[in-house]
Amino acid sequence: MENKPQYRSSEMPKDLTFQNLEASTDKFSEKCKVGSGGYGEVYRGLLDNGAEIAVKKLYHTPGLIDAQFKKEFDNLMRVQHPNIIRLVGYCNETRKKYVKCDETGEYVWASVEERALCFEFFQRGSLDKYLCDESSWLDWHKRYQIIKGICDGLNYLHNGHSSSNPIYHLDLKPANILLDENMMPKITDFGLARLFGTTKTHITTTIRGTFAYVPPEYIGKRQISKKFDIFSLGIIIIQIMTGPLGYSECGEMPPQEFIDLVQEKWKKRLQATATYTSQEVADSLEEVKTCIVTALRCVETDRANRPTIKEVMDQLNEIETMRRSRISQSSEYKLEGLVIDPLELRFAFDTNKDGYGILQLTNKSDQFVAFSTKADKSRYSTQPGKGVMPPWSKRYIVTTMKAQELAPPPDVDCSDVFLMQSASVTEGVTSSDITEDLFKKMVAAGGKVEEVKLPVVYVVLP
Repeated sequence: MENKPQYRSSEMPKDLTFQNLEASTDKFSEKCKVGSGGYGEVYRGLLDNGAEIAVKKLYHTPGLIDAQFKKEFDNLMRVQHPNIIRLVGYCNETRKKYVKCDETGEYVWASVEERALCFEFFQRGSLDKYLCDESSWLDWHKRYQIIKGICDGLNYLHNGHSSSNPIYHLDLKPANILLDENMMPKITDFGLARLFGTTKTHITTTIRGTFAYVPPEYIGKRQISKKFDIFSLGIIIIQIMTGPLGYSECGEMPPQEFIDLVQEKWKKRLQATATYTSQEVADSLEEVKTCIVTALRCVETDRANRPTIKEVMDQLNEIETMRRSRISQSSEYKLEGLVIDPLELRFAFDTNKDGYGILQLTNKSDQFVAFSTKADKSRYSTQPGKGVMPPWSKRYIVTTMKAQELAPPPDVDCSDVFLMQSASVTEGVTSSDITEDLFKKMVAAGGKVEEVKLPVVYVVLP
């Protein structure tokens, strides 16, 4: 089993030398560069222990960068939450460098300040790369998971971290939200964030941030309050649900017309998804309506009419309550937190053609659940064959049956079985960690690993 290094939330950030960071990023080469911003550039790095990191190297701007480094470092040290990026290392050192003086042309020893912040590296990158309309591959359950995670993180900044000292992010946008392997969002880039001792409105003399996501009172009057982030959140939710142009579209029509339009588009897509039952379509549409109505409240021009993040969370928690209520009435088969539908693997069989069977997995628990599948590799291939599902998420498994020369009788059990195992795991376990050996070790340690055998059924096409 590949043992990819994992950071624990209790670990203190490592004090790394500039030499360490040069070695991990191939001397900050272009091939390792993954992004840039107003205060620095971000590189993908690999430490000696095999851990991947994202290195944010701040520009050499005396004074400003000192303040910027201290602000972001202090903010990151204060917060620990599953939906907020975790600081795993830093570099803050001054070194001597032999450079040519522009004025005299002579070479002199100059002091160079190196500042860098190091974070966990997420292969999927930022949310802005996944914004697309409702007809794309990103299904509703996955989009809802992203919306809920962003709201959870923002609620922590405003209320959970310290009710008397809320943190306002002030630059919340899709580019500052990273996605891990399971598409769980992580709020990042706290360079503009401010720690306030009160929740009253504050006035600033300069405008910073990304214009498309800042509220009107900040542009016109330089006002900063907790409703600043709420406005940004509303735009992000609209874009997650409707695509990158969704917010501009909603400004061109009355709110109710926009709500009806979004619901109608999602209704068509959900009904076209063969794996959704009519009840699941109806339930999902209620969730769509709740989210879009809440988002429109967040982007109200008058900030007094915008909800607080707590009120947003109350709306989302109602969705969770309704979902749990439906689950308690479900008669589907459950593994360890995992629901499998249907309880057999059915293939539409046609002679000399590949057949395809689909299983729907739903994690209806508050835990991360690892799953693994097994079938005769000479006859079947499965995608994905294993994975980790976040709490309250859905995933589809597509199995391909290789073409066969002779067709069996219709609707018969072909005597093959499709084995599925599952177990609750801790956050941080990845698909590459899931092996037969992992499940054996969990059982040996007294853990619970469940498995089910699904019969394989051929359905001959007419």
